[in-house]
Amino acid sequence: MPQPSQVRVRFAPSPTGELHLGSARTALYNYLFARRHGGQVLLRIEDTDQKRFVEGSMDRFFADLKWLGITFDGEPIIQSSRVERHREIAEELVNRGAAYYEPVTDTVHGRKHGEEEYRAGRVAYRGQNRDLGEPPASPHSLPKSPDGHFASVPGAAPNPGYVIRLKVPEGTIVLDDMVRGRVEFDLATTDDQVLLKSDGMPTYHLAAMVDDHDMEITHILRSEEWLSSTPKHLLIFKAMGWQPPEFVHLPVVLALDGKKLSKRIHGEAVWIGTYRKQGYLPAALTNYLALLGWNPGDDRELMTLDELVRAFSLERVHKAGAKFDQAKLDAFQSHYVRDLPDEELVRQLKDYVRSIGEKVVDEQNFSRAAIVLKDRMSALSTFCALATPFIPGRAHEYEPALLIFKKSTHDATVSGLTAARDGLAAAGKETWESEELLSQILDRVVASTGLTNGDVFWPVRVALTGQERSPSPAECLWVLGKQESLLRIDRALQKLSSSK
Repeated sequence: MPQPSQVRVRFAPSPTGELHLGSARTALYNYLFARRHGGQVLLRIEDTDQKRFVEGSMDRFFADLKWLGITFDGEPIIQSSRVERHREIAEELVNRGAAYYEPVTDTVHGRKHGEEEYRAGRVAYRGQNRDLGEPPASPHSLPKSPDGHFASVPGAAPNPGYVIRLKVPEGTIVLDDMVRGRVEFDLATTDDQVLLKSDGMPTYHLAAMVDDHDMEITHILRSEEWLSSTPKHLLIFKAMGWQPPEFVHLPVVLALDGKKLSKRIHGEAVWIGTYRKQGYLPAALTNYLALLGWNPGDDRELMTLDELVRAFSLERVHKAGAKFDQAKLDAFQSHYVRDLPDEELVRQLKDYVRSIGEKVVDEQNFSRAAIVLKDRMSALSTFCALATPFIPGRAHEYEPALLIFKKSTHDATVSGLTAARDGLAAAGKETWESEELLSQILDRVVASTGLTNGDVFWPVRVALTGQERSPSPAECLWVLGKQESLLRIDRALQKLSSSK
């Protein structure tokens, strides 16, 4: 395992939309690995593909990562600011015989191997001009800047001249991956990758490797989807005489059906921002993401970010894809909600409710509802639905028959509800401040009247909430307060009277 001073990793997203769960997991593993070994984790924005750039996505990335607790060392590095450096290395690779110029027309039409073989996947792409060490003469060739490098052409034609391709040699190349072990690649199946496009912009394969070298990255932790591209990346390092970083290919995050999580199939559930908007706690989501492809080696599941840092190791990263289970995440979320101090829960709920444009009308009612519903919540967004019965002044429609317990009768229900109402009306302020004292009133009604719990507790619950399932009647009374509770019980008695 590397010494603390050696570790330097990066998270390098492309600003093409929202932060994906899988990307966030990759960022988290980079963070945990770097912090575990006292190293640095850098942020690089890979924005050279301007066609896919989505306005505002970088700001959302930064906000989501910060919300998760993932911090970076130094300022973000914007890849497009380094294009001249990428072009310089592309030309140097040509000079070293490791890359070649290819006219755009050849890129579309010409292959060293037959069209049929290529399309069948039996051979990789090989250009017809692999020995071309100078840019081909073309009226559309890119002009060069005064320093001799390519200059961008505003509004350039789709095929302005030529590309630079990697010249893949024959034979094999070996990767010693820190998760997958030894992986041998047959270069006969590796394309002559475009490194510099016809508009003078670098492709990912060139820009990322140049930046990794210049940033002195020691370990590249990325999705296993990049494994098949690794031969190209190793060849670039080898051709330039650079020491390649250690490669760590992480398992893909899958849905429960075994398919890769994707926006097209699974909708907005694949985005970190979705969970943030729904009121998930960052500690819960970070904890769960850490376990998607890794385990601490014991039976622990619930871990703080600091605990994850201390426990994280690449030796326990899985090779197989990790399945994202919404129910499991909700279980984590429920635990973290229950673990919050009441005051902190109320504060976070107020912030959430206001963030969605709602108002907190009654501070006491809101706070008490939050405390009573604490064990029933998962995402903070669930509070809004759960708390609906406790909104003061809101009438809840229900059938009178719901007030009658399955083993009770109409008359017994009226008697129980009337007696409960009388006892509660006589209770003073001190009693209404205590769930226990309110429950004792209902207990005394049962004991003094000879009625059953079903004759008393059940109709009180339904009268207060309009629901069969809710917190206990005493908790509901405590949340609603004396005036609102008596008003709702009176309304229930009227329903029973009109239904007989």
